[in-house]
Amino acid sequence: MDKIKLKVGDHLYEPLSRNNGEVREIISHPDGKLVRVRWRVDDFPPHDTEHFHKKLLKSIRNGEIQYRSVENP
Repeated sequence: MDKIKLKVGDHLYEPLSRNNGEVREIISHPDGKLVRVRWRVDDFPPHDTEHFHKKLLKSIRNGEIQYRSVENP
């Protein structure tokens, strides 16, 4: 897989829970970048979560989360 560059607006999918997510914000933090994701699940209100950038990229590389760039659908 090519090097992934997360950007605001990119789409994420978590197959285990069937959550669809969108990167809402990328924040600089003293411990590293934080990525705020808004998850949507059918029949439930959306919820936001924050993840460390490195940990989210690791989950994408391991196949736990599927990634689709907003520039390359």
